[in-house]
Amino acid sequence: MNFFELPNIFQKINLRTVNKLFGLLRKKELRYVIFTVLIIGVYFSDGFFSLSHKKIEKKATTMNFYNESLKINVENPVLDSVVNDKEREQLLYAIENRIVQFLYEIPDYSLMPSLETYLRYSPRLLDEIPSCVPLEKGNYDLRSQFGYRIHPISGGKKKHFGLDFAAPKNKHVFATASGTVVSISHSEVGYGTHIIIKHRFGFQTLYGHLTKVLVSKGQFVKQHELIGTVGASGASTGNHLHYEVIKNGVKVDPIPSLNLKKNILKKLIN
Repeated sequence: MNFFELPNIFQKINLRTVNKLFGLLRKKELRYVIFTVLIIGVYFSDGFFSLSHKKIEKKATTMNFYNESLKINVENPVLDSVVNDKEREQLLYAIENRIVQFLYEIPDYSLMPSLETYLRYSPRLLDEIPSCVPLEKGNYDLRSQFGYRIHPISGGKKKHFGLDFAAPKNKHVFATASGTVVSISHSEVGYGTHIIIKHRFGFQTLYGHLTKVLVSKGQFVKQHELIGTVGASGASTGNHLHYEVIKNGVKVDPIPSLNLKKNILKKLIN
């Protein structure tokens, strides 16, 4: 990060402020020093995150431009398809590094539409992004979504950081993206027996309340690979899969990911 781009953050942290802090410290008024330092910290972090958000928004605008350029190429009615395909190939190659960097930086799935056309013609990246349902087809229900809810055990209002899929015991659970198994835990509380997989672009996925674990820690798994079976281990009222998506250390709503790959590739076929 280039800190010369952040002069406004430090405008209020001047010499007078520093001298005042030392003066308070000499008077042993430590509580005022701590309060002032905390205020400065909040001011700095707010400035940093707003700038970071603006940077991502600016990049999203650029990605939309690339997306439109690809669309024009795809929808071009030019008769010479060989020339058209070559142009598309050159464009895909030229923007690949920027797309990859952008995928690492985005906070959740909200900016994925700006990459849709690119991902359609570079589907290998979708194998590395959680982009499908973690259960085999049919015979399951989405019972609880991401967000605040009445907890089924405690009865209190609590934020639910994933999705709950009610399904029969031992129904197969699949990895939603390729990656490495970084954690396998067994507990009588919380998520019970659960697996965490680390993927590319800052993504991780968690699969909770399992009956069986069919992978080992450190194992590389492919998207759609069988990793375990549905159960009711841990704090559970019945057989279901608790599924989470974590992006850059923050738990995000998995709903936009469930049919992401299917919807993008469907447009390619159509």
